[in-house]
Amino acid sequence: MNKYIIEIIAGLLVGILLSITGLPLTPLALLLFEYLNLGEYKKMLGAILFLNLFPITIASVYEFYKKKSIDFNMGFILLICIIIGGYFGSKLMLDQRYKLSEKTAKYITSLMGFIVGIAFFISAYNMKSKNN
Repeated sequence: MNKYIIEIIAGLLVGILLSITGLPLTPLALLLFEYLNLGEYKKMLGAILFLNLFPITIASVYEFYKKKSIDFNMGFILLICIIIGGYFGSKLMLDQRYKLSEKTAKYITSLMGFIVGIAFFISAYNMKSKNN
């Protein structure tokens, strides 16, 4: 299948799921690209990070803004902290002094995904039904 068609389909799927869950589903695209051998892991990771440079959720944010469902103070604090954390994380991933291997990065990613998945499953399971 054509690389660009796969990227278009993955982008649409990620955008839809991002707006529904609020979870950064770019790892889904990264995983898809890796299993379809669309390039070197660090270059695909760089492409995904490049994607996050842009306000990719602007349409979703606008809908939440219209419904007054945004805590801007929390958002700005998280934005600044994530920028700083992202700088240090990229140093760990790319700087030869730290020697964080691709394998270790994948283990960290899978563990985070597993923990988040289990936590949301338990949260949903324990929710009381709301009868409107």
